[in-house]
Amino acid sequence: MEPFEYVIVLISIILGLGIAQLLNGIADMLAQFKKTKFSVAHSIFVVVLFFVFFQDWWYTFQYSREIEQWSQFIVLALVSFPIALFMLARFMFPTGSRSQETDMYAYFSENWRWLYAIFASTILISIVQNITISGYTFTEQIPLMLYFTWYVVFISLNIQNQKYHNAFQIAQLLLWIYFFAGVDNGMLN
Repeated sequence: MEPFEYVIVLISIILGLGIAQLLNGIADMLAQFKKTKFSVAHSIFVVVLFFVFFQDWWYTFQYSREIEQWSQFIVLALVSFPIALFMLARFMFPTGSRSQETDMYAYFSENWRWLYAIFASTILISIVQNITISGYTFTEQIPLMLYFTWYVVFISLNIQNQKYHNAFQIAQLLLWIYFFAGVDNGMLN
C-alpha cells in the first residue's frame, strides 16, 4: 500500500462522517417538515458545506502527485481540514438536549458566530496547506484571504440582520457553483 492510499482512507472516513452528519440533520428536519421553521441562510450554508466536503475529497487526490515524502506533520496538516469540516457539520444542526428543536431560524441566529468561526478556520487551514504543501504563492491565495475577510467582518461586526446573512450565503453559494462549473482540477490528467 502506498503512503497516499493509507492517508486517504483516514481522510475519507472523516469526510464521510461529516457528510453523514449533514445528511442526518437534513433528514431530521425533513422528517418534521411541517413543524420546522427553516432559515434561508442556514439552509444555503448546509449546501455550501456539502460542496466544501466534496471539494476537499476531490482535491485531496492531488496530494498523491504533489507529496513525495510523507511525514506525520503532513498527515496531521491534511487531516486538520476534514476534522474542522466534521466539527462544523456536527454543529450545523441541534443535537443533545436541543435535538428536538425545529426552529432553524432561531438556531442559526444563536449560533452563526460559532459556525462562521469554524468555517473561517477551514479557510485559514486551506491557505496554509496551499502555500506549505501544494506550493502556491502567497499572492495566489489572495482570493481565499478575501473570502476569509468576509467571515471576519461578519463575526467582528456581530451582524445580526438575517437579510445580510441570506445575501452573504447566496453570494457564497453562487461562488461555489461558479467554482464547480469552471474549475479544471486536473484529477484525470
